[in-house]
Amino acid sequence: MVIILDSSYLIALYNEADVHHKKAIDLWSKIKINENSYFISDHIFDEIIAVTLRKAGKEKANNIGQHLIESINIINVTSQIFQETWRIFKETKSNSSFTDCTNLALLKLIGSNKIATFDKSFKEINNLEIID
Repeated sequence: MVIILDSSYLIALYNEADVHHKKAIDLWSKIKINENSYFISDHIFDEIIAVTLRKAGKEKANNIGQHLIESINIINVTSQIFQETWRIFKETKSNSSFTDCTNLALLKLIGSNKIATFDKSFKEINNLEIID
């Protein structure tokens, strides 16, 4: 089981004030058992750092960024993935962001349909298993 971790999930995991924090921690205890079965993209990394910087400051953003780099597989979006993301973005009927579509392109590439997220827009996407 390979799972992509969405920014909404990871932000909830790191932010004790987030409404989904406890649920994120409970989910993490299940996900982390299979160490090489989860990943994020560099776009998700960027989103997490940007939100953390804006809401909690540079030091917290640095700490979270370092922790992510040391503990989670980060996949860089290649030209091929970018092109597939753009195709998905143009064709999807939902209001999914480009970064959300990057998650979908990566899932397609690795042959998985599992995503840990609290972002409700993913529920509109058929054949996607929300791990929450």
